[in-house]
Amino acid sequence: MPEATHHLGTVPLFAGLPTVVLDQLAAGSRVRHYPRGQILVSEGDPGDHLIVLEEGQLRVSRFSAAGVEAVLAVIDAPAALGELALLDGQPRDATITAQQPVSVRLVPRSAFLAVMRSEPRMMEGLLATLAAMVRAANARHADLLGLDLPGRLARWLLRRAGDGGTAGTTVTMKQSQSELAAELGATRSTLNRVLHDFEGQGIIKLDGSTITLRKVERLRDLLT
Repeated sequence: MPEATHHLGTVPLFAGLPTVVLDQLAAGSRVRHYPRGQILVSEGDPGDHLIVLEEGQLRVSRFSAAGVEAVLAVIDAPAALGELALLDGQPRDATITAQQPVSVRLVPRSAFLAVMRSEPRMMEGLLATLAAMVRAANARHADLLGLDLPGRLARWLLRRAGDGGTAGTTVTMKQSQSELAAELGATRSTLNRVLHDFEGQGIIKLDGSTITLRKVERLRDLLT
C-alpha cells in the first residue's frame, strides 16, 4: 500500500508541481526499503517505473563482459532516477545498487507520463534534471581523463567538504573503500595507498570512515 507521507516536492524533477498532483503521484506509487548492497534494477531490465530516492544513497553502474564495474554516478537523496527508460520505453541501461540502506518510492511509468502530459511545469523539471545529469557526466569524464588518482581523490574530498573546506573540515566515507575506489576508477589497494600517502604528508587524517582535512591548499594544488 502507498504511504500517505511523501517527499516528492523536494525532488528537483517535481519542483513547482501543485501539491494535489504530487499527492496523486504518491497515492499511485509504492514505497520500498532496501538494505545496503541490494540491486534495485539491473541493466536490461524493463523501464516500467521511476525510482524516487527519499533516503540513503544509490550507485549507478555498468559492467563489462568480464564483470568489471564502472561507476557512472553516486546519487544522494532526494533524487529521481530512471527517467530515460520511461521516456523512450527502452530497457534500463545501467544497474542501480543501494550503497547505503535506502527508502525509495516507485512511480509507475503510466503515472509519470500522465503527469508529463497534463503538467507543462514538469517539462522544466525534467529538462533541468537531464541537464544536470549531462553536466555531471561531463565533469566525471573530464576528471577521469585529466586527473590522476590523487587528483580525483582530492576532487572527491573537496566536493564532499562543500568545495569551501578549511583545515579541520571532516568528510565521512559513506561507502567502503572498494566502493569509493570503483567510483574513482581505481582499485581498492591503489586507493588505500594514496589515502595513506596523503596522511603521511599531513594532508589528511584518517580515523575509520572519517577523514579530516588538514592541508586544503595541497588538495587544491592536485587539481591543476
